[in-house]
Order: sequence, then C-alpha cells, then structure tokens
Amino acid sequence: MTILSFVLISLSGFYSVDYLPPPGGVGSEVLAINTRSLGMGGVSVGLPNSSGFTMLNPAASAWTLEGGVAFTGRYSESDDAAWDNRLGFPMISAFIPLPARIVISGAIEGRSRIDTRLDDVQLEGDWTGDFTWSGGLVETYIGGTLRANDWLAFSLGGRSTFGNIQSDVDLTSNDSTPPIPINSVYRDDARFRMAWGATVGLMINTDRFGCGFSVSTDRKGTLEIDRDFNVTDSADSIRSSGLYTIPGEVSLGISFRPVDRILVGMDLFRRKTLNILGSRTEEGSIYSVGAEVDAGAGILPRCGYSYMDGLWRDGAQTLSAGLGYTFSQARAGLDLAVGYSNWDDPDDGQESETVFSISLWASEKWLGE
Repeated sequence: MTILSFVLISLSGFYSVDYLPPPGGVGSEVLAINTRSLGMGGVSVGLPNSSGFTMLNPAASAWTLEGGVAFTGRYSESDDAAWDNRLGFPMISAFIPLPARIVISGAIEGRSRIDTRLDDVQLEGDWTGDFTWSGGLVETYIGGTLRANDWLAFSLGGRSTFGNIQSDVDLTSNDSTPPIPINSVYRDDARFRMAWGATVGLMINTDRFGCGFSVSTDRKGTLEIDRDFNVTDSADSIRSSGLYTIPGEVSLGISFRPVDRILVGMDLFRRKTLNILGSRTEEGSIYSVGAEVDAGAGILPRCGYSYMDGLWRDGAQTLSAGLGYTFSQARAGLDLAVGYSNWDDPDDGQESETVFSISLWASEKWLGE
C-alpha cells in the first residue's frame, strides 16, 4: 500500500481554505502499451520486439539489431471527459545497440489526465467555491538490456513519474456584509517532481516460444503545491511540500507460435493500491490475450481482448484490432490499432471508450547510416 502525505495549505487573512484535491486523484489512467500491443489486446510482455518499446518489459527490446526511433499517437472518443476527443501525450522511444549484445533504450509517454469541475462546493469559513482541475502525469524510462545468449536477455533501468495538476478556484462569501475579500480567486498548482524507481526485466525467446517478466519498484518523489492569487504578486504566493508515491507493478507474459505465421500471446499486469491526492485506486490486475498473423508482403493483422479486475476501471472489457505493415525489408514500419472498452462506473452507470492509435518506427538504415 502506498501513502501520499503533504502539508495542506492554510491561508490567513480574510478566510482560511485548505487545498482541495481533485475528486479523481491524478485523473484517468492509461496502460503503458504501444500500438502493436493495443491491437493485440494489450499483449506485450512476452513478445520479442525489434522495432517497438514497452515499459511493461524493456527486456523485450533486446533483439534490436539496429538503432532507431518510434513515435506513437493516441486519440480517444470517450464517456470519460478527461479523454473525450483528445490526443494523448505521444510516446517516443529510441534504441541504441552497442557491442557485446547491449541495447540502450529510452522512452517517454503520458500516463494520466484529469479534466473535471465542481461548482458550489461548501467550504469552511462560510465560503462556497467553484473548482476546475486540469493536468496529468507523464512517465519516462532509460536503461539497458543485455542479451546473454541467443534466447535469454535481461534489462535494468530507471523509471520516473512527473507532471502537474492545476486547480482554478473562485470563492464566493456567503456573508453579504462588505467588504468583499480581494483574494478570493486563485490557482493551486500541484507539481509532481520526478519520482524514480527501478525496473528489472527478463525475456526468453526461441523460434516457437517466448516468456517475459518484469518488476517496477515504488517510485517516490516530492510534491509541491503553490497557491497564486490573481490580484497579488507571485512573491506573495504560498507554497507547501510533501511526498508522494507511485506503487510498484509486476508484469508477466508468454507467447507461442502454433504455426509459423501465427503468433499468440497472453499477459498479466498487476499493480498495488494507489493513494494520491486524496483519491484511492484499488489494487488489481489486467488480463490480456491476443494474436498476430503474418499475412505476407509485410502485412500483419492483429486482434485481442483484455479484462480489468480492480484498478482505475474495475470490470472494463476491451476488444481490439490492429494492422501492421513493414517497409523496405523491415527498415521502417507503420502500426494502426483501434480498441473499444466498456465498463460500469459506480456514479455514472455504463460507460464506453473508443481509442485509435498509430505508430511509426524507423531504423537507422531508413534514417541513413
């Protein structure tokens, strides 16, 4: 279990109002998967990947023979206001093979977003407030993999989380007696400084079988909350600080080829309980299964299914499909995927989301040697 602790801001003068955390904590989350994985229902941990990257198991990239980059974009149509008609923070990854079967890799991608509003919130001190929250968190990874032999690889790296959530506040006094305070409109900026942890991965890869496993430790960082009033100088802002923790994760996946042109995979993702910004996300798991077919001429159709037990969308089911295409003897490639999810929200009832993802990758041969 993780614990968020920070000092709540208390203002003197005309009124005293503590920092009010957003009702959704750090916001609606997404799983750290690329376009190929989305097309296969989220499967990625046990799939050797020579052109893409997944934070769920960086060791899967150990079979990369050439340097390159990959760009992934995400767009959603959703009942979740944080993602509806929005582009996600793009995932960017890069690979640098070194001698002795070592590959250095790095990536950055968005993990959560919040966009919500509460009006007429009754507060202490005879005040009513209108609150609007926006922002989200981003994750990065940098590390290396070592391929011990033709079928076994290990990875070790650092994974960090950072970002910010802003809340714009407009207070109204329930006491009509003048004078009306001038410092009743302000912005709270919760800044999540980089929280680092370690990620260790393992990958076994043969012609017919693959197995992957990774563990990410808890990530601990500093949370700073600044309050700035719209009618005062920045020097008069109020600051509070404390600590926050992103819980550790475990991922396990297997893949196999029943025939040469068909690849089937299954994944299990599990995370501990998240307590942050006054919101609790229960521990839970995601189960994924998917398949990829080599149709020839560089064309790779995909399909998959996943189920979320607990976590940020308890009971969510996702059906997905995708298509991959490789150019010029695998010097570059394009991946497309679409996923449809539905879940039962305790407050809003049945909800759904459609996600579109596109990824473009290129090796150093395509970029020019």
